[in-house]
Amino acid sequence: MSFTASGAEVPPHGKSSTYQNFFVFGQSVAERITCTDHTDPYYVFDQSHPPGTGVPPHMHAAEDELVFVRAGQFEVFLNGTVIPVGPGAILNFVRGSLHGFRSLGPDLGQTTWIVTPGLTGQMFLRELGAFPPGPPDPDRLDALHARYRITMPPPTDRWW
Repeated sequence: MSFTASGAEVPPHGKSSTYQNFFVFGQSVAERITCTDHTDPYYVFDQSHPPGTGVPPHMHAAEDELVFVRAGQFEVFLNGTVIPVGPGAILNFVRGSLHGFRSLGPDLGQTTWIVTPGLTGQMFLRELGAFPPGPPDPDRLDALHARYRITMPPPTDRWW
């Protein structure tokens, strides 16, 4: 069974081969709504975060991210402020904001992300998901960030 949204056929809950499931640095990603070209307005995915995992502070030049916390406890960094959040929280990371998060545990954290514009967010996350397990190659990671106009503060300024 499927439904139509904005003229596009959307299979239920990512059960199509066009949807990908992968891992990004120990966190699982399950795509829910994907993009085919630059006219697609958003990319939606679910992510599971084992305790201690997350994303260090960074800034997008071209994307906005809306995040719904479905389960777990998180510490969120937003423009220099650390905020504790839990289930039901909605986070709005607008382009140009310095943001990051960490799953505090003890349970698995679960979030749903809406990224707009969608195609660049989808391409970035899929490329990141293609990195081999373990610590990423710093030069390869820097090149990926540069290609997608994502900046990270120097290590001495990182919140974790």
